Amino acid sequence: MALTPLSALAPSATRVLERLAPPPQPVDAPPPKARPWKLLLLACFALAGVSLLLPSVPTYDPWAWIIWGREVAQGDLVTTTGPSWKPLPVIFTTPFSLAGDDGAPLLWLTVARAGGILAFALAFRLGARLAGPFAGIIAASSLFLADEFIRNFFRGNSEGILVALCLWALERHLDGRRRDAFLLGIGAALLRPEVWPFIALYGLYLLIAERKLSTVLLVGGGGLSLILLWFVPEYIGSGDFLRAANRARQPNPDSAAFAAHPFIEVFNRSASVLSLPVYIGGLIAFVVALVRRDGLYLTMAAIGTVLMVAVAGMTQAGFAGNLRYVALPAALVCVLAGAGWVWLVRATNKRAGTVAAAALAVVIAAASAPFVIDDVRELDEGWWRIDQEAQLYGTVPEAIEAAGGREKLLACGTVYTGAFQTQAVAWYMHLHEMESEIFAFPPGTTIAPNYSALSKDPRFPTIAKTRKWVIGSSCAR
Repeated sequence: MALTPLSALAPSATRVLERLAPPPQPVDAPPPKARPWKLLLLACFALAGVSLLLPSVPTYDPWAWIIWGREVAQGDLVTTTGPSWKPLPVIFTTPFSLAGDDGAPLLWLTVARAGGILAFALAFRLGARLAGPFAGIIAASSLFLADEFIRNFFRGNSEGILVALCLWALERHLDGRRRDAFLLGIGAALLRPEVWPFIALYGLYLLIAERKLSTVLLVGGGGLSLILLWFVPEYIGSGDFLRAANRARQPNPDSAAFAAHPFIEVFNRSASVLSLPVYIGGLIAFVVALVRRDGLYLTMAAIGTVLMVAVAGMTQAGFAGNLRYVALPAALVCVLAGAGWVWLVRATNKRAGTVAAAALAVVIAAASAPFVIDDVRELDEGWWRIDQEAQLYGTVPEAIEAAGGREKLLACGTVYTGAFQTQAVAWYMHLHEMESEIFAFPPGTTIAPNYSALSKDPRFPTIAKTRKWVIGSSCAR
């Protein structure tokens, strides 16, 4: 993703903070009126609930969070295998586990999808705040069309929640609700380590701005909660405080970490996340902000740049560098793009008149149309992949039942499955993740997708078949 280097940011850090801060209020004056959020949040959850009528099955990482939630509730947490630990999802999935095998995954999907829907709404609100409703529409539409964004949060990944929390924190800060902004930032920091430096700086800013004991307790408690929630459960579950970091340095074979130059490869791959008109609009906004020396826009550009550099730097150090990690900087570019294009049309109207401005708007829309069409096609392909994955993971219970049930399958020994099916199988078989293995050796049982080599392993004769699964058992001999 081509974002402006930090060296191009003209204002000093102090001046940026001063300009970003809301205007000072009289000592006895009430805080400025904040944007309404309760009804918005309720609407997002309602839409997320309706979306459960569509294919609704989690993907790999969310299955792990759902399993860990059940294990925390049962006092038997094991995190030695699976993806990296994330505290915020498990805070939700622990009580959700009480809803059972079918209810817990759906409850988490509702939260993840509500977060993604809220991200669209907040992108619109911030864009509209910068340059009016048309800017908001461009911002929300650009995020809607961003590569893989919908597909990720629709399958239960946390990027939609991350973007929503960060955009909401920015809005609450602009509304003068700095403590709310800090708490929302803490929530985001419970999802991604790249957010830690930002929330630390904001906490310092909050301490300096308010100078109250309650603020010291808030910031100190927030920092302590981050440390405890990230590291203590990992140690309890695996005996290693840094297990999550070590796991993140075991990327999939197609990861950018294996490229000749991982740092550069992250930028090359992430360039496709947004379309060219979005990048151009973001660049226009940045140039206008430089000319106006506007701290808000420059701060958004700086945050996006730092986040991109952080992801690329971590990939260079051996971490996965998945494209979904750039969802937050992409969202910031979307908001800036909306403002950039609206500013350009307004400037044209001011200098050349309404006819010229309208003509420019038509030209921009026409030039953007091919990119929008391509993005819509990618959405259609993403939906097909969501449906296929849901059909596979969602029919695990059917496969278990067809083979005689959990107890019968476990009676033969270890349960084996494919590398990306371990979490779903472990959930429905009520196993720890490490008890659902991928390297098959008799005695044992295989629950394998019907397209996989494991489903045809002669050491595990077939005992049952379903539309998506083949169940084999060495005990069938």
